[in-house]
Amino acid sequence: MLVTAVMELARTNKVLIKRLFTAAILLPIVVFSTLLLDSMLFRIILALVVAIAVWEYCSLINIKQPAPRLLYAFALALLGFILVSMDSWLMPLIIVSSVWWLLNTYWVSCYPKLTSLWHGRQGVRLLNGFFIFVPMFLALAALQKNNSELVLLLLALVWSADSGAYFAGKAFGSKKLCPHVSPGKTIEGLIGGIAASIVAMLVYLQLYIESISAEQYLIYVVLSVVISIASVVGDLFESLHKRLANTKDSGSLLPGHGGLFDRIDGLTSAAPVFYLMYYGVLL
Repeated sequence: MLVTAVMELARTNKVLIKRLFTAAILLPIVVFSTLLLDSMLFRIILALVVAIAVWEYCSLINIKQPAPRLLYAFALALLGFILVSMDSWLMPLIIVSSVWWLLNTYWVSCYPKLTSLWHGRQGVRLLNGFFIFVPMFLALAALQKNNSELVLLLLALVWSADSGAYFAGKAFGSKKLCPHVSPGKTIEGLIGGIAASIVAMLVYLQLYIESISAEQYLIYVVLSVVISIASVVGDLFESLHKRLANTKDSGSLLPGHGGLFDRIDGLTSAAPVFYLMYYGVLL
């Protein structure tokens, strides 16, 4: 028993070191790209990220041949590029996407029931890919163009929620959040993630917002809670696909994190919800 516990601790620490090392490399790249690049260059990099993530997604929906995978990845990246310049389409697509993520919350809670409705046909899986990646592209590109600091705020909320959930789950986790989908996630982890996201928001308000009313302050805190929960839904929806594909990770591009899709799964749901709440409620 003791030997097993020591081996598990060593394995966990090894994975954590890989995660931290990868994050240390990616963080300055993300900050530089967000704050210093113009909107067009940012979109080009974002399109590349989306294309790679879509390529990984294809392996989860049984598209194995390189040609159709490449075509689908290119098509979604190109759609993001085209739609982001059509201002009249932006908010309607964000709203539809947010409603779609609410529906995904239902699929997650029902799993394994009703799986055939959202995963039974290839056309449905391809449509899911559109809603997973394109609204995220639109939201991030629009946020970066309007106020690049908002992209960093969104990333801080999502990453804080992810890290807080990881450490709280390891330390206190006992009650399973969604055992049929992701046995490792716990209610305690969810609470820890929400708390970490709130802390990140409070730091942002202290550093960047000089004076706001108590009502606005509360709205910002609510925003952090909603985003942390939304990011969990995105994570769980990817987990559904990985479970059906019988794989642990979407890829192996990022040491300690798996594939690129594994790294941005929470962002796929959080980005459109953040855009909708920020520009639909706060402003």
